[in-house]
Amino acid sequence: MTSIAKLKEETNRVVKSAWVSLGMPLDSHMIEEKSDGIVDVEALIIATLLVMDEGRLATDLPAWINRFSSLINFQKLKTIFIGLPKNYRALVITRLNHVYFTATSKAFRNVFALKTDAVGALDKIVELRTRRVNMIENVARVSLMIKNRLIYGTGFRADLITLTHIEKIGMKGTELAELMCAANSTVSRILNDLKASRFLNIDGERTESFESYPGMFMSVLSVMNLCEMMDAAQFTLKELKQGTVENLNFKHDVFGREVSEKLF
Repeated sequence: MTSIAKLKEETNRVVKSAWVSLGMPLDSHMIEEKSDGIVDVEALIIATLLVMDEGRLATDLPAWINRFSSLINFQKLKTIFIGLPKNYRALVITRLNHVYFTATSKAFRNVFALKTDAVGALDKIVELRTRRVNMIENVARVSLMIKNRLIYGTGFRADLITLTHIEKIGMKGTELAELMCAANSTVSRILNDLKASRFLNIDGERTESFESYPGMFMSVLSVMNLCEMMDAAQFTLKELKQGTVENLNFKHDVFGREVSEKLF
């Protein structure tokens, strides 16, 4: 049977692989987005906070946030956080109360209403780990979302353009809004802009050739599925575990599908 400890161990392994592709100096296999799927930055941050332990991620996540703060969509990060069930919001806050997160950027702390403290030597530890995070230029070569945010900014336009690289994703506004944690009106406006500029045709398809990606390795849906799997892992009855997981939607969640197939 799957325990919460086994689930956290497996998800930690997978999120570390995703972080390596985003420049973290971890000794893990790297996700290849062109074969494994695109990694959503904010979804990965929240998923990591749900399952991280006291290991290297406790220093390297704050370090990464400091290095890439200008490329984080803090509005989206806050929306994902607020959308968590109450008990998992509390869990995230518990993780963030770790002393290393007091050294993160003000914009990040404001999302979670974190206070800053003078932590002295611990600030130095995060500073040293920040220096080991890979350069933005290198990360942009392997992360499509980071690349597009460098080109189009950190707003939702960059993320929608990122999603247009996914094979046969379709351009249904409501589904895209859910994947982006954006308002339907925001997605509708951006889609209209892209059609007006001939970036997309009237059917919402790319008008010129583009690099295609198989799907989303980690998306906002991954975070919600992770919460469901964390619930399921705590059930005693095997039927309840399997019933919960069988009802999950892994269409845009390679991460969740891999974890569920291995543990459930």
